Amino acid sequence: MSKRAIDLLLRAMEARSASLQVSALHQVSRAATEALITAKLLVPSGHVPVVAGMDDYEDEPIEATWSAELKSFGYHDSIGRWITVTDQDIAACRVDYGLALAKMLVAFERAGPSRPTPLIADLIWDVGTIKLAGAKAPVPVWFARRLSDPRVRAQLEALIARKPPHEIRIILTSTAGGRSPEISRKRNHIISVADVAGDPAKLAISPQILGARVFPGQAQRRFPIDHSDDYGIVWLRGETLTFGSDKQRQLLGLLFEAYWSGSPVCRTAVVLFEAGYGDSTNAFSKVFSGRDDWRAFIKYADGNCWIEP
Repeated sequence: MSKRAIDLLLRAMEARSASLQVSALHQVSRAATEALITAKLLVPSGHVPVVAGMDDYEDEPIEATWSAELKSFGYHDSIGRWITVTDQDIAACRVDYGLALAKMLVAFERAGPSRPTPLIADLIWDVGTIKLAGAKAPVPVWFARRLSDPRVRAQLEALIARKPPHEIRIILTSTAGGRSPEISRKRNHIISVADVAGDPAKLAISPQILGARVFPGQAQRRFPIDHSDDYGIVWLRGETLTFGSDKQRQLLGLLFEAYWSGSPVCRTAVVLFEAGYGDSTNAFSKVFSGRDDWRAFIKYADGNCWIEP
């Protein structure tokens, strides 16, 4: 499996519909799509009978209908001609969440049903419990998708209110970390799968990274400053700072690598470029827009930047 395939799978999980046209996924990456199909993480799911017309309709979506007489899907063009659509053009697939979640939690001792239990159809599932270092008892795990959608967030909030955890609950999500919501009930930890993967080319979640996210106070090993393996958490003199953006974590990784090497000073422009920021993001105040806590350990002057706890 490749990182691109894993990224495509997480994108598919975030799609509005549970069924996706295989041809649409091929347009993103044919190789990644075929890898997911081969791994059975994407499985057949009938048809999505929508195509783009090839005449005066231009790229307007057109519904393909079934012709019993011709025994094929198709549509009538602007002058009434029947245009046949092959099964391959509108073949659909869906994510096998049972297999995907099993692969995510393969490194954990898990208890529960072999297939996840739907809590809200096609959106939120109960995955069972896992043993996690630092927890007093097995930790219940849910999985949710599309948490950037306010309507799904509202449904999740209502579900949490009806089913509060005894201690803590982990809610894994395909939604990217920077787009995951803040939940008012703090015993529920919403964590993006991509943020706790042990290898970006695999679905498997790292017990160490997940444990650091859920129990950050137990993981600091170096003082006065330390960080989680994925740089999503920074501990500074007992204070815990979290960073959800992929680019922020990439930037912090570059700065910390320089810091631990003993040569902490970096060129600001180089660090921003290597972290994936464009020309418009030319200052740390833009990178960390809306927060100032980073100033407690990141310093900059004369085009240079460095970590100074």
